Amino acid sequence: MRITGTDYRKSHLAKGIDYDRSLSAAGVDSYMAEQERHILCTRVVPEFLGRMHRYLDFACGTGRVTQCLARFARESYGLDVSESMIEQARVKCPKTTFLIGDITREKVAISPVNVVSAFRFFGNAQDELRRSALQAIARLLVPGGHLVINNHRNPWAIKNLLSTVRGHKHSLDLSPTKLKRQLTDAGFKIMAAYGIGFWMIGDRFQTPACLSSSIPVSFERLSFLPGVSPFCPDAIIVAKREP
Repeated sequence: MRITGTDYRKSHLAKGIDYDRSLSAAGVDSYMAEQERHILCTRVVPEFLGRMHRYLDFACGTGRVTQCLARFARESYGLDVSESMIEQARVKCPKTTFLIGDITREKVAISPVNVVSAFRFFGNAQDELRRSALQAIARLLVPGGHLVINNHRNPWAIKNLLSTVRGHKHSLDLSPTKLKRQLTDAGFKIMAAYGIGFWMIGDRFQTPACLSSSIPVSFERLSFLPGVSPFCPDAIIVAKREP
């Protein structure tokens, strides 16, 4: 979770040991992570990433998404500022080259890649870091390369809109239009968006009991309807670096 007024770069430096445990606990985060893996493997890879020669997972953390996508690439890299996170990622992905560094402030020893992923980053980061990261990623991508990201803190999600109408305040600020503008400013064009959890309109739908029931199986298809992804609590966005 992003705390207003702080630098997200510093938020996970010592959380490597605990991060996977908290993400795998039964609940919304675990459900979203599983849906993200499913969409990446069944929709994003076949549609956009079939020729993924060189792949970089930016802000890779403990390698959750690296582990999913690296197997489709000839060469794979992971990059994060947190040494404790990288230690966990190396165990999961022994064939991937992991580096510790901040490409928004320094050069890293990675040649241009075809695909960059960045999950659970842009929704948490502050605007300055978002812009710097997108510019740095664009420099690392070959022309026509793809960027695959998610936005798991969408203020336009139905539940969040209803909460706002009731007068509740929140720190969510990365709306779909704002994200599109930042991507466009950095030289990217959005190619596709895949929503997750459109049906989660109240707290009762986010309990472990509900998420482990048949309800998500029946309702998740609503997230794939045309025009729905901007109103989902999580979404995967595929963008292409313009030549």
